[in-house]
Amino acid sequence: MKERFHIGNIVYELTDACNQCCRFCYNYWRDGSSPIVTPSDALARKTLRKLLSQAAVGTVSFSGGEPMLLKNIHDLAMYARLRGSNVNILTNGTLLTSDALANFESLGIGAIQIPLLSADSGIHEYLTSLPGSWEKARTALWRAATLMPQGAYAVLVITKVNAPGVSATLKLIRDLGVRNVMVNRFNVGGNGIKNSDELALNPAALKQAFADVESFAADHPDMRFVSGVCTPVCVVDTSAYPHILFTGCSTDLNCRPVTVSWSGDVRFCNHSPHVLGNIYDRPVGEILSDPEVTARYAVVPEKCTSCAHRKFCNGGCRAASEQLYGTFDLPDPILTSGAGV
Repeated sequence: MKERFHIGNIVYELTDACNQCCRFCYNYWRDGSSPIVTPSDALARKTLRKLLSQAAVGTVSFSGGEPMLLKNIHDLAMYARLRGSNVNILTNGTLLTSDALANFESLGIGAIQIPLLSADSGIHEYLTSLPGSWEKARTALWRAATLMPQGAYAVLVITKVNAPGVSATLKLIRDLGVRNVMVNRFNVGGNGIKNSDELALNPAALKQAFADVESFAADHPDMRFVSGVCTPVCVVDTSAYPHILFTGCSTDLNCRPVTVSWSGDVRFCNHSPHVLGNIYDRPVGEILSDPEVTARYAVVPEKCTSCAHRKFCNGGCRAASEQLYGTFDLPDPILTSGAGV
């Protein structure tokens, strides 16, 4: 039997649909240019089976849209686990009942990621555009932390709107029993493009927000803080925040979390709008190994060619540049005046 192509991490988007309309949402289809398709349980299952027949995937992160809109999500998680993959759930928490969480725990789910954007319910719900979402997210995080303490992750997307309350939000997260926190800066894209002026922090404000996180992290060494949105080092010197793990963004398609949609489209990441191919047309391994595809992501932005930090920062989130400018050749829009700064 031919050995399956190995991929370390896949973000599997189960649906385009979502019960929230977050002002900062980076999903490229949330810009209003295309209709949101109703979730298809059957196609999501068929595509997952197709994907895992073509590749051995270390971790499958179920995302969306809102993945809990899929009625068969537990069946999908079980199938991925039986195929040897770890599974993470990236959800807004509003549909995560205690029974649903217990089912995930029994399946050995590795992580549940739930955004909690503020200690102030009004600010959280202003950002999610869904009344009642704060209490549901807060309750879901508490349940997750109680049932699977190592796998409960709070996600704090830092914007101009909620940055002044970062410390209070982190205190609430800690009080809920959560010890893993993702602190991601607002990254322009999707619905966030039209809200960029309202949400994007300037470099000074972004550094202050990370300084607030750093101070809290230093005072609570039993907690773990990760920044999952790559930020150019020339904007934020990450060495100033030793208690926050900042991640980079590799352009090696065989060593990064690529994204596969419910319809089989393969993309560089969940922020990128550019479709590399479809697994119903050819295997995912062939798509990721295609010389034209790898060449697209091998380009170094001219601004970054002489930078000593290039290998780590790689120009920041260039998938955001794909959304704004239609090209991967430019560095993160945070470097461009008026586009995310």
